Amino acid sequence: MNEQIRFYEELSFNSHPSLQTLYYDGWILRFSNGYTNRANSVNMIYPSTIDLQSKIAVCEEQYFKKHQPCVFKVTDGSDKQLDSLLETRGYQVVTPTDLMIMDLTGKQFESKNCIITDQADEEWLYTYFTLEHCTNAQTMDTAKKMLSMIQNRTLYCRIVENGKSIACASAVIERGYMTLVHVIVDETYRGHGYGRQLCESLLCEAMKLGAHTAYLQVLQNNQVAVNLYKKLGYKKIYSYWYRVRKE
Repeated sequence: MNEQIRFYEELSFNSHPSLQTLYYDGWILRFSNGYTNRANSVNMIYPSTIDLQSKIAVCEEQYFKKHQPCVFKVTDGSDKQLDSLLETRGYQVVTPTDLMIMDLTGKQFESKNCIITDQADEEWLYTYFTLEHCTNAQTMDTAKKMLSMIQNRTLYCRIVENGKSIACASAVIERGYMTLVHVIVDETYRGHGYGRQLCESLLCEAMKLGAHTAYLQVLQNNQVAVNLYKKLGYKKIYSYWYRVRKE
C-alpha cells in the first residue's frame, strides 16, 4: 500500500473510531457491534508476513465468535493476490467507495443558516438518527460511544426550517485535514441545495480552525453526492470496497 493511501486510512480510523481494535501482523481488526463496515472490518494497511490463508481463517474466527460477519476492507493499494483469494473463498464486493480530497488553499466558502456546535448534542443526535430512520437502541448507543471516542476537533452542523431540523452533517479536523461525514438531508427537502449548504458551512468553519485539506468518502453509486463534491472541488484519489462472504 502506498504512503498516501495509508495516510488517509489512518486519518479515517481516527475520525470513525471503533469500540475495539485488534492488531494482527500488520492487519487491523475493528469491532463495533456491527455498526458500519468501516468500524467492523479487517484493514490490511501494513506489511504482512503470515500465510494469507491462515490469516484469513484467524480473522474469520475473531468475528464469528462475536456473532458478526467477517468483512475485509480492500483498497486500490491492497495486495491483488489477497483480493483474488477472498473472491475464491466466496467473499463478494459490496459498497465500492471513492476517497476524494480537496486542497483548501485559496478556496472560499460561506457559512450560513446553520447551527454549528463542537459536540454531538442531543438535538444533533436526534436529527441524525431520525433522518437515518434509526430506532434500534443498541445501534444508537454504539454510535454515541463511537462519536464520544473521537480525539480530534469536531464540528456538528444542523439546518432548521420552520422549527424542524431537516439536515445535518459533521466534520473532524486532524493536523489540518478535515473530513466531512454524516451528511444527510430529509428526503422531502432534497434537491434544494441543503446538502451544499451543510458542506460549505463546515468547510468554512474548518478553514477558520486551520484546515488546509479536506477529504471524504462517498459511495460510487451515489451520483448526486459525487456530483456535489466535484462541484465543491473534491477529486478522487483512490477507491476501496468491502469483501463480504455470502452465507
